[in-house]
Amino acid sequence: MKKEDYPEGYFIPFHRSLTQPLYWMGVPRNFLLCEIFGTILGGVFLKTFMVLVVAVVCHFIVRYLGQKDPDFYKIFWASRNYKPFYRV
Repeated sequence: MKKEDYPEGYFIPFHRSLTQPLYWMGVPRNFLLCEIFGTILGGVFLKTFMVLVVAVVCHFIVRYLGQKDPDFYKIFWASRNYKPFYRV
């Protein structure tokens, strides 16, 4: 339906950020910030530029996987809390 076909007061425009995740450089914002923070810490503690190369490669792999499956990031973040077994 077009906007004109709705009754008066029925159509309310939403910001896209309310319905879709906010992406920076092709990945969600929280993932990118964690990636940058991890790269900086790895570069400082390991004192090598190889960490930067690994981070860029990982970024493009995760970006590719996120484009193929829109739920990839939700599943990735949920898998961090998964435990192989639970004590009874």
